[in-house]
Amino acid sequence: MTHEQLNADIAEYHKMVFRLAFSCMGNRFDADDVTQEVFIRLYRQKKTFSGEEHKKAFLIRVAVNICKDMQKSAWFKKRVPLDENIPADNIPDESKNEEILQEYIKELKPKYRAVVFLHYYEGYSTAEIAKILKTPESTITTRLSRARNYLKTQLITNKEVYCL
Repeated sequence: MTHEQLNADIAEYHKMVFRLAFSCMGNRFDADDVTQEVFIRLYRQKKTFSGEEHKKAFLIRVAVNICKDMQKSAWFKKRVPLDENIPADNIPDESKNEEILQEYIKELKPKYRAVVFLHYYEGYSTAEIAKILKTPESTITTRLSRARNYLKTQLITNKEVYCL
């Protein structure tokens, strides 16, 4: 892979990879680390992709795997998270309702966050998500349903207004 091709891929997919990493990791610093590692692995990748969708699926799969690996590490388990406000420039076009929803999404388990991100932010169907994550479609459907129920409960319980 050439540097020009890598730069083009970063320009094309950086936002998507960062948002996925952010939704899984819960903070922008870890999301930056994951995003950087994803593009390093893309650069080192020897095989060619059959198309842009294949490359995009590769990036998503690698990002999810890196997030899982980071969350399993002893360092990650022993650290104390800092309370931080997410600057608007990292997650563009967020309204107040979107910020409230993002806070509840951060409370989801990583396996639910990834499914919510891929379905609602990236527009993948449950069948496509199942292929990408190499998980049965019924599992993806269940995770999506549980995530929706949790979010709905939180929004109703805390009397937050959000128009879906």
